[in-house]
Amino acid sequence: MEPDGPALATIAGLIDAGQVAVEVEETFPLERAAAAHVRGEAGHTRGKLVLTT
Repeated sequence: MEPDGPALATIAGLIDAGQVAVEVEETFPLERAAAAHVRGEAGHTRGKLVLTT
């Protein structure tokens, strides 16, 4: 797969316009990265798992 700048710009525009939303399931501090990994591997998440600093 090759990077596609114009396609990424289109996707960014849709997100900025509120036409596409990213669902965040849960945020984890970086210190709990292992717990986030376990949660993701369980396969029961509906949205993204986010690590924060």
